[in-house]
Amino acid sequence: MAEPGSDFDIHPVTRAEAAAWRELRLEALKNHPTVFMSSYEEAVKRDLAFFAERIPQPGGADVLFGVYVADELCGCAGFGREPGEKEKHKGFMWGVYLRPNLRGRGVGEALVGRLLDHARGQVSLLRCSVTTENTAACELYRRMGFIDYGIEPRSLRYEGRDYDEELLVISFD
Repeated sequence: MAEPGSDFDIHPVTRAEAAAWRELRLEALKNHPTVFMSSYEEAVKRDLAFFAERIPQPGGADVLFGVYVADELCGCAGFGREPGEKEKHKGFMWGVYLRPNLRGRGVGEALVGRLLDHARGQVSLLRCSVTTENTAACELYRRMGFIDYGIEPRSLRYEGRDYDEELLVISFD
């Protein structure tokens, strides 16, 4: 789906694009180790099949949206719905990343907005978490309607330092 007046498209990533997503994901993990729970050191050892399997199949509730500039994958954001009968009304946003040249141009807002539009049709609550030091992401998510519901202290440890995570939720009811 092309954004009006923009030089980028947002649409689901397919398993055929696993190599491009692997490259983007490894870039994100390597350059921003305190933002993601996964580590570059673990992910770089994973084969292409591992990454392909993490890309949701088309037509289901779960989706990995990609931001494309001139057909190149330059950003992503994942949506997953909880599988249990008593929790399937809840979803989670994961793996949000944009290459630096796209930041500050409204692309992140468009990407999260696309994910929110999809999530509205799937769940009544959408959760996400973000390290408290990632102020740009925290501000973006709040502007998009997320509210804080807690802090997970010492959620992530990197190079001997602990990082807290803000727990955020948006309700579609």
